[in-house]
Amino acid sequence: MVHDKKGLKVKISALLQAPCVRILLFLYEKGEVRYTDLTNLIASRGTLSLNLKELDGEGLIQRRVVTTKPIQTHYSLTDKGMEIAKHFDKIKENL
Repeated sequence: MVHDKKGLKVKISALLQAPCVRILLFLYEKGEVRYTDLTNLIASRGTLSLNLKELDGEGLIQRRVVTTKPIQTHYSLTDKGMEIAKHFDKIKENL
């Protein structure tokens, strides 16, 4: 089977657009962000919530709740998430 580089580049570009990867890269770039910042990145709240739960379950992000009024939820990368996000960032730079 022959793979051309253009086809592989397209597939990698599509992978980088996956919601989980976009969240990881956003947190890598911005550091700790509020939930509302992430709603600007991923328009569908259902998709965002599902992906945040998956990333949290994998130990890639951490959640911090501030019990002020209104309640604020902040997200950031764990050490494991930082390592993975670094790799995605390098891939993104090389496209």
